[in-house]
Amino acid sequence: MPSKNAEVALAQVEAYNRRDLDAQVSGYADTFTMTDHARGMTLRSRDEVERWMGDWIAASSDGKVDVVEVIDAGDVVVSVLQMDGTNDGPMGPMPASGRRFSTRGVQILHFDKNGRITAHDNFFDQLSLMIQLGFAEPPPQP
Repeated sequence: MPSKNAEVALAQVEAYNRRDLDAQVSGYADTFTMTDHARGMTLRSRDEVERWMGDWIAASSDGKVDVVEVIDAGDVVVSVLQMDGTNDGPMGPMPASGRRFSTRGVQILHFDKNGRITAHDNFFDQLSLMIQLGFAEPPPQP
């Protein structure tokens, strides 16, 4: 049976898939950081996280995240995530490509003694995503 912290991690993904951003950010402590390492962004408020998640939803209205694996280490929970969807909306400054994508990532959640998220580190394979959408060229092969 998963711990309370692992259940919070799973509930975040389920909330995203339901497009319930209020529920998605409900597990954060009053003071936290959420870092998107691929984009070099650190967010410090629930509103900022909701906008960040909203940008992903706007870029892929059918985007879905599946939990591949959860590693429960007590006050740290690591989730391996699979994200699939269609780029049917703008992604930052880039227009919708209309292409499908599939990418893996890892989120690392740190919890306080009350089971609230104090740090959220997101690592996604941004390069393969950009290549799949036609926004970047694959590296040359030897």
